[in-house]
Amino acid sequence: MPRRSTLYHVDGERGFRGGERQLLYLAAALRANGRRNVVYCRAGRELEAEARRRGFEVRSLPFFCGLDLYSAARLAADARREDAVIHSHTGHAAGIGALASLAGVPFVAHRRVDFPVGAVARVFKYGCAAKTVAVSSAIARILLASGLPEEKIAVVPDGIPVGAEENAWCQTDPGRYKPPTTEERNQYRRILSEELRIDPAMTWIGNLAALVPHKDHDTLLAAAVLVLFQRPNARFIIAGRGPEEPRLAAAVERLGLAGKALLVGHREDAALLLKSLDVYVQSSWGEGMGSVLIEAAACGVPRAATTAGGIPEVVADGETGLLVEPRNPEALAGAIVRLIDDRALAKRLVERGLSGLGRFGLKRMAADMEKIYDAVA
Repeated sequence: MPRRSTLYHVDGERGFRGGERQLLYLAAALRANGRRNVVYCRAGRELEAEARRRGFEVRSLPFFCGLDLYSAARLAADARREDAVIHSHTGHAAGIGALASLAGVPFVAHRRVDFPVGAVARVFKYGCAAKTVAVSSAIARILLASGLPEEKIAVVPDGIPVGAEENAWCQTDPGRYKPPTTEERNQYRRILSEELRIDPAMTWIGNLAALVPHKDHDTLLAAAVLVLFQRPNARFIIAGRGPEEPRLAAAVERLGLAGKALLVGHREDAALLLKSLDVYVQSSWGEGMGSVLIEAAACGVPRAATTAGGIPEVVADGETGLLVEPRNPEALAGAIVRLIDDRALAKRLVERGLSGLGRFGLKRMAADMEKIYDAVA
């Protein structure tokens, strides 16, 4: 029997992005292993709704700021009463977890971004954590370079449900992360072509990412211009929301990409979009790991991406995808055109990507995390 079977998953984000999805995947796998999971989040936000829909116990905190004493005191009191381990899934939540840990509660922090770690974060947020979990070795190296001791760092990659059992844990369609049949793919493209007004006979190149600076959509748009010079039947579908959206919409017009590069907003049907694509592209200059690249592989889509952060730990250049240096639109355009033109290469990369999905399964992720929880408790 685990020393502490109750786990508090803390996330104060206002939106629902990859990190929140990973939190729920992990909690689902831990629940299947007999652990009790409680999600602490903002009231009325999408994470609360999604967690409740999946049957998790949810408690709200105000998350007034990154060092919110009120939220930390409530969290610490609950954890002491229920003998729980606190697991903060974001940088902001790590501040509250660190404060709560001063009451003697075991605390684990998660680090998903490959940005430099400041002195205050290293000493307090991550210094108070019994273990900081990095989703890639690239992030682990950044934490180590910041001065965090190696023994306080663990690498646990993100994952997706692989196979019927893991999909059942997550209450997801077993076919969600699975390559479509030709008939299914044609159907998905017909549906999207009517909505987005794109000819299904054209080449569809897609990107699913928050519209924030480090995802570097400027490089993607510049690459789109270059690709369209060579392959005018290509169309770019960019899905996501974020503060960069107005500026990127203006850039689409300025670059003459209207009707050729479409900003389609947040998509509830992300897997359907992935399965409709001819090429998936990730243009980031900063990327902790890039879990959407795992999803693209599972959906059978050839991938072109940059070497930013932890991406090379997900995509092996020339083996499971094509990688180029960040902020290089010419190289990114070249990789995209190569995948468009060389379908034998694209097929081979997809097959190798599919064969390696097991290492990103939820059983593995939960087992790695349970070792950490039990060690720190």
